Amino acid sequence: MLTENTTFESYDMCIGIDTDSKSYAVTYLSNQGERSLKMPAHPKALHQYFRKRFPDKRLLYVYEAGATGYDLYDYLNVENEACWIVHPPSIKKAPNDRVKNNRIDSHTLAMQGFGRQIEGIRVPEEPYRELRHLAVTRQQYVEDARRIKQRIRSLLLFEHISGEDLPPGKHWSKRFRLALKHVSVKNETIRFKLDTHLEDLEYVHNKLLHVHKQLRYFYLQHTDIQAFIRYLRSIPGFGFAVSTYLLARIGNPKYLRNVRELGAFAGVVPTEHSTGETVHKGSITHMGDATLRSLLIEAAWIAIRKDAELGAFYYRIRARHPFSKGSKLAIVAVARKLTHRAYRVLKEQRSYVIH
Repeated sequence: MLTENTTFESYDMCIGIDTDSKSYAVTYLSNQGERSLKMPAHPKALHQYFRKRFPDKRLLYVYEAGATGYDLYDYLNVENEACWIVHPPSIKKAPNDRVKNNRIDSHTLAMQGFGRQIEGIRVPEEPYRELRHLAVTRQQYVEDARRIKQRIRSLLLFEHISGEDLPPGKHWSKRFRLALKHVSVKNETIRFKLDTHLEDLEYVHNKLLHVHKQLRYFYLQHTDIQAFIRYLRSIPGFGFAVSTYLLARIGNPKYLRNVRELGAFAGVVPTEHSTGETVHKGSITHMGDATLRSLLIEAAWIAIRKDAELGAFYYRIRARHPFSKGSKLAIVAVARKLTHRAYRVLKEQRSYVIH
């Protein structure tokens, strides 16, 4: 099993694997040369093939994170084999590379693995994989609801159904949705279209409630994860959604190595192009999870209203930049600062206290 202290020098051979649902394209590379082959997508067959031919070799298996999940990793891990899952954007590609196929991809993985140019991601433990499924499912239904609401808004605008034609009520509340079912429209076709969208919205709303119920049941079974969620929710701006999604994406917090790593998960750390004494930092990397980044930005807008220190930090950063982009830069800086606070409460296992 690969550990934190394992180095590339520990291995005699690197095996690059391009995976899909039916087959593995494999390239294995050592100091004696390389060879490529294709085989059915069966982890046991892959393992037996290499152990039969290289029983005394120290092997490192490398493949890309993607749709095939962790099945191959789990099998090799049980067999006490070293396996790295690599984040696709971290794989280096030449600017003039215009040819791509499975064999070339497996060759690239083997070459860069053997040449110490890549490293594996942290694979989440089973409970955190379950949490990720639930958090992603919830977020998918949230996005579905957003799209349906946009369709309803577009229809109301197109047919000139204004707020004056609707009974008072909080936007998208149960009362408001019920009012839309009885609002006066021009003809039956518009009524049919509006009712169809409202039925879709009601369906998604019920599914969200079902997912929340499952999440509560999950937390009752995993009290350690429930405690981490409680610590995160003590941070201003961190509600149920952002706390759940953040923990689902980073996995067990005990494996976080430093305060910058959590920000990297969300892609809110700045790019840097420095040389000698000259330090130049640019826009954020956008390398992390886009949904997590969006949730952190939303949390930041809430946090600057609830936490005086963060509010002062926001206005100080905004004042340093032109009016046209000052707010955007400042709120991203607040989001990055929130990742620092999230790191502290998770590593120290305590609630956040506003000073």
